Amino acid sequence: MKTGLLMNITKTFLYLSSFFPLFILLVLQNIKIREENKILNLSEILRQFWDKGLAPETFFWFGVIFFIIASTLSIFLFFMYVKGDGTPGELIGSNFERADTLGYIVTYIVPLISMDIKSYRSLLINFILFFIIGIFYIKNDQFFMNPIFNLLGYNILSSDGGCTYITKLSPRRMREISKEKEDISLRPITDDIYVVKDYS
Repeated sequence: MKTGLLMNITKTFLYLSSFFPLFILLVLQNIKIREENKILNLSEILRQFWDKGLAPETFFWFGVIFFIIASTLSIFLFFMYVKGDGTPGELIGSNFERADTLGYIVTYIVPLISMDIKSYRSLLINFILFFIIGIFYIKNDQFFMNPIFNLLGYNILSSDGGCTYITKLSPRRMREISKEKEDISLRPITDDIYVVKDYS
């Protein structure tokens, strides 16, 4: 049970890290740097985060800052994990194709277009949306659809053997390794999702 709980926590953190660019975009979209043709100073900009009492904006900024910190921590923990030594093993499958992660961008568009930080209803709806998407992605092991991986040079490869590999290796190199039955460094995230590094 502890292993299952730890696995769900790991997947939750990876899911949160995938929204790091969205949280940054939400900050840029909603923070004020000018008011009445005047550029705000640093203290006036920072005051937006806590100077609204119990207004919806306060909950918005608290949530965004919390999730930025959680996302940053998730990314840090993932790359600390990646740096560790994997277990020697062979790839499962003979064909490796890039997984389609573009559909994940749709989850970015909805809050950017629809979120009204002055409305409790809007904030609640978007929170429920994130929660439902999170359950889907975690339960179905779709958390690897993470733009952070792509931005940092990782490929998300699906194999015809039913496994998903997060790696900086190209599909061509993966096919060569599989064909030659070469050993590869495997770091499991779940039973069929691995971080892969080449020994050569």
